[in-house]
Parts: sequence; C-alpha cells; structure tokens
Amino acid sequence: MTRTYQQRRRAESADANTERILAAGAELFGERPFDQITLAAVAERAEVGVQTVIRRVGTKDGLVRAVNAWLVPQIEGARGEPDVSDPAVVAERLARQYERWGQVTDRAIRQQDVSPALAEAAAAGRQAHRAWTAAAFAAELDRRPPAARHDLLGRLTAVCGVELWLVLRNDEGLSVEATRAAVADLIAACLGGPGSSLAGPDSSTTP
Repeated sequence: MTRTYQQRRRAESADANTERILAAGAELFGERPFDQITLAAVAERAEVGVQTVIRRVGTKDGLVRAVNAWLVPQIEGARGEPDVSDPAVVAERLARQYERWGQVTDRAIRQQDVSPALAEAAAAGRQAHRAWTAAAFAAELDRRPPAARHDLLGRLTAVCGVELWLVLRNDEGLSVEATRAAVADLIAACLGGPGSSLAGPDSSTTP
C-alpha cells in the first residue's frame, strides 16, 4: 500500500513538473525570440532542474513540439467549435483565442524559418485555422460556385487571422471591443452585407 502511494505521488510530481515546463515554455515563446530561449531559462521559469527539462523534451525543437501539443487543445477550447457564422459571434470567439494565445501564435509564424519544429507548428496552425473558417462559413461558401467560393474563403481566412487582430490591437491601439467590432464588420462585408464592396463574386447576383 505504501509503495503504491509513493508511486502515485512520484507520478503526480512528474506530471506537475511537466505542466510547469510546458507553461514556462509557452510564456517564453510569447516573450522572446527563439534564439534567446534556452532550456536553462525554461528550467528556471518552471523551477525545476535543467536535466528535468531535458528528460521531458530533449531539445529546443522537442520543447516547441511539446508546447505546441499542449497549447492546441487550449486554443481550440478558447475558439470553440465552428458551428456558427454570425460575424459578431465569430469575432467574439476569435477575441477569446487571440487575446490569450495570439502573441505566441504570431511569434511562431514570424520565426518559422529558424526551426523545423516552429515551421511544423506554423503550418499546422494555418491549416487548422483555414479548416475552422471553412467549417464556420460552410453554408455561405456552399452557395457559391468554385471560383467565388475559393475567393471568399481566402478573404474570410485573412480577416479572421491572428495577423489582422494583432495589427488592430498592437499597431493601431484599438481596444478589444473595437477590434472585435472591426473584425465582425469585415466578416459581414466579405459575406456581402448591404452596400459592401468586399462581397466578391456571388452566384446569386448577375451584373
């Protein structure tokens, strides 16, 4: 009985260490360029030994892959299922995602050329984002012929992307509420709101 208890305590301690390492890695990836992150810095932030970090993740690329695998379910949970196309609701879900994880996502995209693991994470993130957007707006996309559908999905993918969100928030200094409203307006324009010049080709209209 005592041995089983001790084994359980050791497993719980190992799990807690891993969680701290992954959380520390995610924080550092959001704060520093890739070349300024070391396993020693992760260990210090996580309050564990460097050897513990090495045993859990191996290398810096191993750290990237482990952190990415840890983040993906959290990002998906923040964003929610792609089960609605209402621009205001979509913008609200993007706000939840990007206000929490936008910075680390943006850094991965910007630094994808310096690490194979970052390139993998960026590519997977782009694919997941495009798939989510396509699912959210499936009904609107299905009403269009192939060329128009491809054009609209490209516009929606860009408007709903982290790059635009961070330009509005960081470069232009908009509040969360103003950024959310701007993204919702742009989504509505892409979908062909009244008076929109961004609606693009639509099979339901004839010039």
